[in-house]
Amino acid sequence: MATTTMAKNDNKAETPVDIRHQKVAEIISSSVKWSAAGGVVPVPYFDLLAIGAVQVQMVRKIAAAYAQDADEQNLKAVITALLGTLAPAAVSTGLLGSSVKLIPFSGTLIGSAGMAAFAAASTYAIGKVFVRHFEGGGSMLDFSVDAIKKDLQDEFAAASSK
Repeated sequence: MATTTMAKNDNKAETPVDIRHQKVAEIISSSVKWSAAGGVVPVPYFDLLAIGAVQVQMVRKIAAAYAQDADEQNLKAVITALLGTLAPAAVSTGLLGSSVKLIPFSGTLIGSAGMAAFAAASTYAIGKVFVRHFEGGGSMLDFSVDAIKKDLQDEFAAASSK
């Protein structure tokens, strides 16, 4: 009986912040998987649309976890700007990966692998910078792509190396 009581005392109750952190971690994890799946869509350029849609939904869900309102038009613009920040990697991996899919057979395989990797890394990086922004007290209204550019590139590089 004493062990049961002690075990209960050792377990801390989860705080609302802990629950939110767990929720956003699950949102990012799920979105990374879905965007990687979007990267293997065999139709060139539809893969890019699928990845963008997953990223917009991810940021919308993260914003909701922080009680932030995120309308789709603004999110699309922000996601586009963030992906533009990753332009060197996007050109070498993302867009090239999508274009390579035009080559019959092997092009689809090579392009899909590159796009899946880019999609997963960019989705992870975008999710992390939004969480960091909201954790710092930021809102959708004061989100600045220029202010988080370095963080985004660092998160992308870290995710790409995994």
